[in-house]
Amino acid sequence: MKDLKHANNQKVKAALAQAKEHGDAKWVRPLLEAYAVRKEDALREEMRDMLGTLKISAAEQTFLDALVDTELSHVKADVLGFLWSCGFTCEGALSRVLDVACEGDFQQAFEGVTLLEQVESVTDEKDLLEAQVLVGEAIQEESKSEIRPFLEAMRTHLAFLHDSMQ
Repeated sequence: MKDLKHANNQKVKAALAQAKEHGDAKWVRPLLEAYAVRKEDALREEMRDMLGTLKISAAEQTFLDALVDTELSHVKADVLGFLWSCGFTCEGALSRVLDVACEGDFQQAFEGVTLLEQVESVTDEKDLLEAQVLVGEAIQEESKSEIRPFLEAMRTHLAFLHDSMQ
């Protein structure tokens, strides 16, 4: 795991091969951290592919925790994308996901609404209501005009989820 951030690309390749072969939940956070500090290249792309195809249920919580980690703030849009591409629905954490989507740029908002739209039902009404408030407040902010179409889509889907609970 330690070689994921190594300066020698051959060591990084070997660590990635080991992660593919023996990877489990313990590898998710180190892989995400390595991805976050690596410059764009083929190895970073391989890391992106791995993070986006994880079928380890424990990875969901690791990604959700990464959304509030200040050291990973520059890859929040990517983390939202990983959550979506891995098929996670973020049950009980929609407010965290949408807070990140609403605070960010075009890419974060896009990834957030894409993730939200795969959610078909929720059971945590408090989390849903918090998410609705966050999105409603963001829609009112003038500084969010560039992402307003995404915010409107979020509001619509949240209303659908709320109606489904009734």
